Amino acid sequence: MFRVAKPGGQRKEWKLRICHRRHRLCLAAVLLFFIFFQSIVSLTRHSRKGRPVNSVMPQLPLVERSHEGPVEALINAIRDVTVGVGGAESIVYSDADTWNWERKYPCQSRNEMVTRYSQVRKRKVLEPNSQWAAVLQEYSALHRTCMHKVGNVTRDFDDGTGNSRTGCKFLVVNLQHVGIGNKVALLTSAVLYAILTQRVLLIPSHSYIPQTMCEPFLGSSWVLDETFPLPVPGWEDTLVGRWTGWESPVWKSTAFFEKGVDSARAGKRIDPLYALNVDHSHPEKQRFFCNTEQSYLTQVPWLYFHGCLYFLPKLFAIPAFRTPLEALFPDPSLALTNLLRTVMLPNDYVWQTVKQHDDKLFKNADQLVGIQVRFLWGKGVKFKHDSKRVNSHIKDCIAREKLLPSIQDGLKSSFKQPVSRNPKVIQVLITSLHTALYDDLLQQYLEHETITGDVVRVAQISHEGEQHFGASADAQALAEILLLSFVDDLIATPFSTFGGLAQAYGAIKPWFFETKILRKKARTCVRAQSIDVCYQRAQEYYDCPHDDDVDSLPIETVIPYIKSCLSVEDNDGIQLMSVD
Repeated sequence: MFRVAKPGGQRKEWKLRICHRRHRLCLAAVLLFFIFFQSIVSLTRHSRKGRPVNSVMPQLPLVERSHEGPVEALINAIRDVTVGVGGAESIVYSDADTWNWERKYPCQSRNEMVTRYSQVRKRKVLEPNSQWAAVLQEYSALHRTCMHKVGNVTRDFDDGTGNSRTGCKFLVVNLQHVGIGNKVALLTSAVLYAILTQRVLLIPSHSYIPQTMCEPFLGSSWVLDETFPLPVPGWEDTLVGRWTGWESPVWKSTAFFEKGVDSARAGKRIDPLYALNVDHSHPEKQRFFCNTEQSYLTQVPWLYFHGCLYFLPKLFAIPAFRTPLEALFPDPSLALTNLLRTVMLPNDYVWQTVKQHDDKLFKNADQLVGIQVRFLWGKGVKFKHDSKRVNSHIKDCIAREKLLPSIQDGLKSSFKQPVSRNPKVIQVLITSLHTALYDDLLQQYLEHETITGDVVRVAQISHEGEQHFGASADAQALAEILLLSFVDDLIATPFSTFGGLAQAYGAIKPWFFETKILRKKARTCVRAQSIDVCYQRAQEYYDCPHDDDVDSLPIETVIPYIKSCLSVEDNDGIQLMSVD
């Protein structure tokens, strides 16, 4: 309860009593006034203007270039924007410029990572993708040309004329309050989208990505000015805000954009849209992955992505993007691997950490086994109860697939003769927030001989107990993800993007075990069907009301290499498969 001064005497006190006795009516009046006030503010605030939008559906550049080869069309579409912004000379970046840039932003992993993956025994060496390298080089020219032309990105955005003045379009990706796995999963998807749509991709410094990753685009930084006015969740995200349909004066919602597309397709003229906020979380924005919507998005100068979901597989489902993507990545399941190894490169601090552990743990081992354990369910996770079940599932998987040798009965004896004259050294690397599995396996192999005579070593680098966030936490997690990607065999937790990134970086098909399901016949060891990770919770059909050729069709019937994710631990979604 609060009191207010009554400078107006009894009349003011009487009004206060009315509010107290009829608080519901009073609250409703205040709410209506607030809605009215916000509406007036929305109408009177400065409006950012993009290019005019009318009922004639715009064309995607890649559709307009259908007479060209698909990769050539993509390269030329990127180059046309670059030349339009900075002239033909903007394509050239001299050897001296390159040397100076690489000296300022060193990245040892750019060359050394390729060599390290070529040393993995059980997997075929992934040959460099020359077509993807050519596209990335062309995109880097676009990125640095636009950044040089624009200068101050914040001032350009506030100017309200961005796209019409420079010819550049932008994609800002915000990555907050999630672990490094979710950040990289979303960011990698956004990089590919930015390249396909010729947008300059930028990330805020508070994402901690600049503290863990190399600068990926030669000649210009992808770090956004800290003063840039990112969208702030507010009134529109409340229950009343959604009910009233209130929109930010600048950053419009996907629902607002889709209503505009519907109106345009109905022959109505719609107001230009300057900036659009797209949430890549659950539930997904299904119409984002439609040709018609993508065509109208070409007229929006500024896009903002936030969320935590990997959505790259659905870019292959967009008809306008499918042909160049199939040409760039003949094996679609390796698309993410190609992007990770060329764009999402660890900076020198993280890479040195990786190399130190790699040399210490893996150098003299004959076989490498990685086990990634993540308890995802429930606050506190009932860890003592769950860890026993999880350990049992993992050891069952190890035994069934013969990933580690079984142990002999009885304790080790110094008098027992070795079974093998040339025993192998098998190194197990466990990544987990807890030490339950490490303690279990370490005790098992310390106290018992293996039936093969091989030596099993067990290591765990960190065990934080709970997930932490920040630059140091991301750097440590990325280092362990990369170490896991070097192993010969991987056992991983379904749903976890930590294990998923290790899977994709290393081009590994891991084994999954269930942690959540308590039924007697839980699937304790299921082999992954693809190197690609799962786009979790994605709808498996088209929701494209203006694309009659695909609307309501199951994506799998249109694109055979997009399949449902494995049904492990209630997982659902889609992923890219190999075409072999």
